[in-house]
Amino acid sequence: MKDYLIYILYKLFRGFVLFLPKGFMKIILNLLAKLAYILDKKHRKYAKINLDLVYENNISEERKEEIIKNSYFNLIYNLYEQIENNNLELEELEKKITLENENIITEALKDNKNIILISAHYGNWEYITSYISLKYAPTTMVGRPLNNKYLNDDLRKSRESHNSEMLDKKGSAKGLIKALKNGRIIGLAIDQHVPVNRGEKIKFLGHDAIQTDSSTRIAIKTEALIIPVFFIKDDFRKYTIKFCEAIDPLKYDNDINKITQLQADAMSNQILEKPDDWFWQHRRWKDIYLGIYSK
Repeated sequence: MKDYLIYILYKLFRGFVLFLPKGFMKIILNLLAKLAYILDKKHRKYAKINLDLVYENNISEERKEEIIKNSYFNLIYNLYEQIENNNLELEELEKKITLENENIITEALKDNKNIILISAHYGNWEYITSYISLKYAPTTMVGRPLNNKYLNDDLRKSRESHNSEMLDKKGSAKGLIKALKNGRIIGLAIDQHVPVNRGEKIKFLGHDAIQTDSSTRIAIKTEALIIPVFFIKDDFRKYTIKFCEAIDPLKYDNDINKITQLQADAMSNQILEKPDDWFWQHRRWKDIYLGIYSK
């Protein structure tokens, strides 16, 4: 019953998103973001611990709080965009988008390369399932099912509405390889925590971390290019999609750790350039710095 009530509230919110004037909707979203920041003490604490670890005393406490607040704004805007974009076609989406280094992906497509887009939970990463799918080629994503069945079914339907498909995280490797063989673009967000025995030890934001090597291994197996891409929030309903230099595993002798580190470097550089857009609230380093989040 609880899950269904939450789902009904979500559907009501979805109705507001689709029918209220954009200016009024922005006011509501800003209020929701402020409310989430105030009420979500647990994840606000995790965000502060992460910022202390990464920046130490190199930025002020006021700046750290500003980054955390902006991160909540980004999450709420992300939810809004996901709902709105589900009902928009490419022509309407392009009005919201500025492209940076687009030649990186267009040249890869021209050369008939298999493409793996890697990103972080940064800005509006859901644009992979909307804009990227409509603009360049159908995409295949991987995600963990939501605990709420009703929300999960709705989210999957939303993500798959623009030539995109969603695979469950467990046992997804075969599906991803098949997708590449069928000419689809793979999109993976690889910035979150993974267990020590499930990835490579690398440096992320200046600190030891474990990062999934799934994108690396699939790229090696399929001779794919790995292209880091970030969806940077410029303003309400305005984003820059930034493609970064492609990583060709063959240039690095298929060195799994090196290739995985290059992906971590791309994410670290973007996060440090504009930290306000990253999802600081997750426990990224819990297996490296034991007990860090139980302070």
